[in-house]
Amino acid sequence: MPQKTGLVVKTNADGWAEVITDKLDACAECTSSRSCHSDCKSTRVRTRVYNSAGAHEGDTVVIYISPSSVLKSAAILYLVPVAFMLFGALTGSSVATQLGMEESGSALLFGLTGLAIGFLIVRTFSTRLKTDSGLVPKIAQVIDRGDNHPLPLSTPCDNCRTGH
Repeated sequence: MPQKTGLVVKTNADGWAEVITDKLDACAECTSSRSCHSDCKSTRVRTRVYNSAGAHEGDTVVIYISPSSVLKSAAILYLVPVAFMLFGALTGSSVATQLGMEESGSALLFGLTGLAIGFLIVRTFSTRLKTDSGLVPKIAQVIDRGDNHPLPLSTPCDNCRTGH
């Protein structure tokens, strides 16, 4: 999703906005679209983006995130927990005798603990992302201000269990 057109449905005083985009267009551009199975039956996605263009509710906007940012985010999301899991498993394996445990049990326990710590680190990192980090989607420009909406202002996934 380097660039996508959507409709601003909510703006916040902290500089963020919620934008509805058409999921079918995004899925058509994605290389994993044939193997992806979303729980959400809606054709629209609600995304939280940084409102760098000063858009208002009802505006049609272009949102953007650089492809390198998508790769960096994916690397952080997947590699950090796995690295902590491996470190934990290796640590658990090496200290098993000192703890009086079996090596495989200790490696499993420490590996799962490392995985949990890795996920907590990623979660903390993702909540502290700053708008200038380049890792968050931003509103690049306002295409249309007013009532000429290509999408309805209703929530796109009211019946969706995933909340997207």
